[in-house]
Amino acid sequence: MSESDQKRKRAGSLRTQMFNKHLYDKFTGKNSSETIENIELEDITEGNEEDNEDMNEANNEEDSDSSNNSYTFPNERLSFVTKMLDVILDRPRVLRSKDGRHIPISLDHNVAQFKKYTVSKNNKREMDRLVDERTQSFYCPNTIRSSRYTIYSFFPKQLYAQFSKLANVYFFLVAILQMIPGWSTTGTYTTIVPLCIFMGISMAREAWDDFRRHRLDKEENNKPCKLLTKYNNHNEGNSNFAVIPSVANDPNDISFTNPKANTPELPTRLNESPSLNTRFNNFDLLNSNHNVHINKSAWKDLHVGDFILLNCGDCVPADVILLTSDGDNSECFVETMALDGETNLKAKQPHPELNKLTSSASGLANVNALVTVEDPNNDLYNFEGNIELTTSQNNTLMKYPVGPDNVVYRGSIIRNTENVIGMVIFTGEETKIRMNALKNPRTKAPKLQKKINLIIAFMVFVVATISFFSFFGHVLNNRKYIDNNQAWYLRNQDVGVAPSIMAFIIMYNTMIPLSLYVTMEIIKVMQSKMMEWDIDMYHAETDTPCESRTATILEELGQVSYIFSDKTGTLTDNKMLFRKFSICGSSWLHNVDAVDLSLRQQLSHTSTDIDVVSVDDRNLLAKFGETTADGYNNNDNKEFLGNARNTGSRISIEYKGNSSAIYTGRPSMKSLYGPAKRVISSDSTANSTGSSTMPTKIKTSFDLINHIQTYPDTLFSKKAKFFILSLALCHSCLPKKSDDISIENEKISIEYQSSSPDELALVTAARDLGYVVLNRNANILTIRAYPNGFANAPQLEDYEILNYIDFNSDRKRMSVLVRMASEPNKVLLICKGADNVILERLQDREIAFQKMEDINETAKERKESEAAVVIQQRKSLERMAYNDMPRTSLRGSISANAKSSLTLQAMRNSISSLSNRNGNRKDPEMQIDSIDQFLDTMKRTDNEIDEVVYKSRKSLHYQQLEKYGPRLSLSRNAELGNGINGSSSNHLEPPTNAKKVMDATDIFEYIGNDDLLSNEEYIIEKTIQAIDEFSMEGLRTLLFAYKWIDNEDYQEWEAEYHEAKTSLLNRKSKIDEVGGKIEENLTLLGATAIEDKLQEGVSEAIEKIRRAGIKMWMLTGDKRETAINIGYSCKLIYDYSTVVILATSDDNIISKMNAISQEVDSGNVAHCVIIIDGATLAMFESNPTLMSVFIELCTKTDSVICCRASPSQKALMVSNIRNTDKSLVTLAIGDGANDIAMIQSADIGVGIAGKEGLQASRSSDYSIGQFRFLSKLLLVHGRYNYIRTAKFILCTFYKEITFYLTQLIYQRYTMFSGSSLYEPWSLSMFNTLFTSLPVLCIGMFEKDLKPMTLLAVPELYSMGRLSEGFNLMIFIEWVIQGTAYAILITFLNCIIWGETALSDHTMYPLGLVNFTAIVALVNVKCQFIEMKNRNWLVFVSVILSCGGWLVWICALPILNRKDTIYDVPYGFYYQFGKDITFWCTCLVLALLPISLDIVYQTLKTMLWPTDSAIFTVLEQKSQIRKKLELGAYTEMKQGWTWEHDPNAFERYKDKMMSSRGRSTSHVNEADRNNVDDNLTLDVESIEMKPRTRTTTFTSTNSDSKYNNEEYEVLPSGKLIKREEMLENKSSNNESTPNIATKITKKLKFNLNTETDEDVNEIIQQRMEDLE
Repeated sequence: MSESDQKRKRAGSLRTQMFNKHLYDKFTGKNSSETIENIELEDITEGNEEDNEDMNEANNEEDSDSSNNSYTFPNERLSFVTKMLDVILDRPRVLRSKDGRHIPISLDHNVAQFKKYTVSKNNKREMDRLVDERTQSFYCPNTIRSSRYTIYSFFPKQLYAQFSKLANVYFFLVAILQMIPGWSTTGTYTTIVPLCIFMGISMAREAWDDFRRHRLDKEENNKPCKLLTKYNNHNEGNSNFAVIPSVANDPNDISFTNPKANTPELPTRLNESPSLNTRFNNFDLLNSNHNVHINKSAWKDLHVGDFILLNCGDCVPADVILLTSDGDNSECFVETMALDGETNLKAKQPHPELNKLTSSASGLANVNALVTVEDPNNDLYNFEGNIELTTSQNNTLMKYPVGPDNVVYRGSIIRNTENVIGMVIFTGEETKIRMNALKNPRTKAPKLQKKINLIIAFMVFVVATISFFSFFGHVLNNRKYIDNNQAWYLRNQDVGVAPSIMAFIIMYNTMIPLSLYVTMEIIKVMQSKMMEWDIDMYHAETDTPCESRTATILEELGQVSYIFSDKTGTLTDNKMLFRKFSICGSSWLHNVDAVDLSLRQQLSHTSTDIDVVSVDDRNLLAKFGETTADGYNNNDNKEFLGNARNTGSRISIEYKGNSSAIYTGRPSMKSLYGPAKRVISSDSTANSTGSSTMPTKIKTSFDLINHIQTYPDTLFSKKAKFFILSLALCHSCLPKKSDDISIENEKISIEYQSSSPDELALVTAARDLGYVVLNRNANILTIRAYPNGFANAPQLEDYEILNYIDFNSDRKRMSVLVRMASEPNKVLLICKGADNVILERLQDREIAFQKMEDINETAKERKESEAAVVIQQRKSLERMAYNDMPRTSLRGSISANAKSSLTLQAMRNSISSLSNRNGNRKDPEMQIDSIDQFLDTMKRTDNEIDEVVYKSRKSLHYQQLEKYGPRLSLSRNAELGNGINGSSSNHLEPPTNAKKVMDATDIFEYIGNDDLLSNEEYIIEKTIQAIDEFSMEGLRTLLFAYKWIDNEDYQEWEAEYHEAKTSLLNRKSKIDEVGGKIEENLTLLGATAIEDKLQEGVSEAIEKIRRAGIKMWMLTGDKRETAINIGYSCKLIYDYSTVVILATSDDNIISKMNAISQEVDSGNVAHCVIIIDGATLAMFESNPTLMSVFIELCTKTDSVICCRASPSQKALMVSNIRNTDKSLVTLAIGDGANDIAMIQSADIGVGIAGKEGLQASRSSDYSIGQFRFLSKLLLVHGRYNYIRTAKFILCTFYKEITFYLTQLIYQRYTMFSGSSLYEPWSLSMFNTLFTSLPVLCIGMFEKDLKPMTLLAVPELYSMGRLSEGFNLMIFIEWVIQGTAYAILITFLNCIIWGETALSDHTMYPLGLVNFTAIVALVNVKCQFIEMKNRNWLVFVSVILSCGGWLVWICALPILNRKDTIYDVPYGFYYQFGKDITFWCTCLVLALLPISLDIVYQTLKTMLWPTDSAIFTVLEQKSQIRKKLELGAYTEMKQGWTWEHDPNAFERYKDKMMSSRGRSTSHVNEADRNNVDDNLTLDVESIEMKPRTRTTTFTSTNSDSKYNNEEYEVLPSGKLIKREEMLENKSSNNESTPNIATKITKKLKFNLNTETDEDVNEIIQQRMEDLE
């Protein structure tokens, strides 16, 4: 047991349970010797010493759940009330047994051992079900539930969720008061009925979202599995087939109706014939002799004690204990990526004693044993139990321990094993993976709801205040007029205090809109659909669109501050690729998959876990005649590329998960040829004198094989071939081929199976490079090589594998001893492992250590220089952001502004200060022009860091050049020239001999001369340097070394090694010790770099997320080294980052964390990343002080990587951050079942609906196809949702305040009697008919900036993260505006119409004027002033709302003929409707507030422009838009490049104008494809060489073409003028300014006359700024 496992806390361990059981028996007076279960563990005879040690170590571990959950014995009955509350609230209760769970192991359910643990019932089916001793009822079913509600818990939870909204509470109280008889003047049920309807709609939408989760759960629970069932007679079997459906009629499953036709072909052992096969996998024998059937069953129908058959590729449906397996040594390999995130396969095996009983067919059918296991718990890394078997010799009972290697958990996948038999021990919610999930996930509510509640509380206060104010006015008017009898017509009558107050409250309570929440639900449904319809977030390979499962928290997508991400399957693609390698000091790029991007997923299979990658597609071969980005011309290599075309074979690789790959066809040069990336290598291009110092791009494996085949006898070629052979020899992969295909056949398909995806990558790379691992027969490994080229006949070479020295976590290396036919008197040792392990075992270890120290010192200096650049840039931004004032606070922790928002502020302030110095007033036009530099400023730091790296490598190259001399000697250069000029080789046919000399010279100077290749010091130094470069890129490096051993030395060592392998004591340590003896004095061979392939666009997405000010953490169950490598790959860790590793071995860890925290606060750390593992996190969990210090440190650092974390620990990290500052929004993203708890704990859960299934997706709030879509989901849709929701709320309250405050103002003219200014029918229709569309449109379709702007400038995301779109100050500003316009409209109305009208002085026309002005104001303000993207929907909604109001005025006298109070039937048509002054008053009062609001918004934008206002103008400029589109091309290329279906209007237009020909102003298809191809190949080339693209445009009215030199096409297809043409036009305009230019300058207050600028003054001023 490892040290981390010793420190891991146990939950419900078996030993603890048995100890508690004995205490319980002693307390109750039972004799512990009465039953067999009371045998002490010390008296048990155990057959495995290591397992015994594990159990002894587990005895010292604490029970972590003892303090959190009540210990409940089976006889401790719960009360009925407690049970009912558990059901209603869906509250889980932890129950524990006395001494573990007892499960009989028997297929025959009629044996006494099995019946002992069942219940006696008449139902035959229930008699076979085991009983849970804790509850005396059946074990829980094998169903899982990821939904949030049940039938019983939905109503109480939703009531709590609905009344957590303060508006609902307010209206509920108003409804209660309204239903009191005699108090209400507006009816009894006018509030409670709408409230119930609106709450019902919200609850129904939530129910629908959860119902979809239930459907996904049902799909999971109904997955099929194979169940072994034994029947006592055939009649019983036939009757049971009706209960459990048989697979006899299913051609895809095993059937026994026709055994010869349907029984699958099974591998035989020891060449035995099928008739003599008595193993368990002879299913015919099981059926015929033992009446054991294999039935198809759903997962939900599995029960504890059932036997299941698992085949290769099957998902494990429940936690099972292994009984037997047909793998080598009864092993089976299990993929646990969904559980712990590890990519390596784990070897599981049944207990040896149990395997002896069940490995045969008769033994499996008649097995009778008992297993005792621990109670269900969430510990994924430990398991305790024992089995009780009766020995056949003396019929005595023996107990054997069972450990984690003997069980397989739900969520695992069987790999590399044909058949496995297991017995179910935990089902459903009691499985390990479900125990790690949240049992009762919380109902998520948006953070914005808290602010809305505060606003509602404020509005309740306002309503109460103005109601009491109106009541006091009513009292004062009563005293003045009624008590003095001045209002004699009222006859001194008053309704009373309570009715008066209630009347005012009911009149004003609509200032709080009753329909606020339900209208918000409607707009969120549309927002969800907008996300789901986004083609840019559609993953075509898996046919996965974005899916919204929760609409409640949409706006929080625009407010995220923390992202917690899984690694495996979320950031990575679950594939290991051989990416780079180093041979004899030169580095090479293996870029096979670069040519496969357009050919992936050409699947003919139904399985979703198989990827087919073709490397010989004919469409791709057509491109080989073109010149690639690397400068190679394929015509120069037509022998290598052309001969493979004649082979007729199609090379393809099928990946099954990450444990096996099927390779079909033969290697070819085409598969090695691809557009290599422009990667800067440390190797330098030196001429004959060695004067060149410019770094060159790295060569590819195509160049390597080309060189080896052209010059096969050089020293480098021999060493390179030996290195590739080492890749093919030093591994544990098992090649499997079809038996009916000969070895010589070129089209043979071989499946490579490996427990390590790294080894799989090495073997497939060896095959790509010409050494095909073909077959393994006993200890003979057959390799097919191509010494004469891939186009010629191969050769078969046999190698005798003598010994393997396996890899483990302590050795960190693997070795293989091989006897080669060419060296019969020697044995070759090949060793691969970690760099530090191999270097210390080299024969030149002193040189290696010295070189390692030198490289590390150089790397340290480089990293310090990079960090200094970053720190200097940050300080410069801080000075500009804070106007040269020192920071008043240290670097913030959890609530501080991120660096991205600091950049925007710095740019804005620097521009502002510059404009103030030049003119004492800010010039907005100057701001817009100057902030264009912002896009280039963001890349300045990266460019300076690249310069530092370049200088460091250049300096290192100078040192190597001075020490070792030039890489290519003059003599070799002359030899190359003479040899090529005089040769008649048919290998290559370049255009000229000079071209041959140049190419040959280039490759020879890249690899170096023979003197360098023989210099071991040089090779070691260059290899260590290559490892440093590979590690910077996040690649997983391995060193290869070799050694020749004499036969005598080998024989002596082999005898000692055999003795160690057969030792009964300390076998593992002895094997490691003896194996290490021969792994000494090695010779360095080379290095490899394997890439844990990231998903497409992950690094770019993370970089934009970081620029947006969002902190990203990676929580994974994988190893620390792997997590760190991925951190470098995906840019969570930079080369200059300060990486702090927290471990349990640290002496004073709290002092370490405090020191780091102080250093980060001081600002002297450029970028800080914390690394912590699960064991250390478990230690923090038990100590609140440590946890609080750790969380505080994490909030200050840039990123955190938590490795070896269990699912519950992931959820704990998310919950700690979420609870630290509840105002911040957290987001968790994952793809596997182990991410469910984390997803449910975060404020927002995002699932990756990928190849690992829908475990995380079904439990998430939103699901996407790949991680890269998260950038658009947050930066675009998140911001849009936040702005839409914020503006919807503001506009809703604005219209309510503006409208209903006019009622308050009007009361001064009615003696505060409560009389309404507006006619009742119109009053009730205000929110429904006339002002609903404006707020709906702005809530659904508002876009303040274009998506390309938001993606190219992620810093703009800080608006939502910092709540700049909706806060108290903004709300107060809108309230003041609404109040001011209400006062303005009402008083002007009373003055203009009320005091001067001659036709009608009643309330009706006065109310109509007010109503008209407010309807016009609300519509125009919401749709034209506040809404930035005005489209046809805006105009339609304004016309419908305002025009509808005019129609309503005309129709109301006809509809409402009985209203005599307001004179509705006659007033409009016979009185004021004919008065022109009425319409003039309406026009004036409608235009005046709109004009004032436009002036106010204009001044506000000019004096205090926001980032949105600035970039709204910026994105309209052609050249800036070009930069923005290029910056957003990766995220938006699908929407720009994919074909779009024409809408109905375009189809109708084309149909009507077909006779005239289709007219369009867009780019024609050929040119559009040309643009897209260029963009796909190299986006940067578009910006660097915009003139190289020839694009033709068709005019609308003629056939003339646009001048290609004047116009260019953007990626979106938009046509713009080139920059030179704009400059010429600008210079012409300056000479003759027009009137529009003059007016614009005047309106923007640029009153100063332009004068010549003093260059010296500007330089001096900027120098002062820098100081």
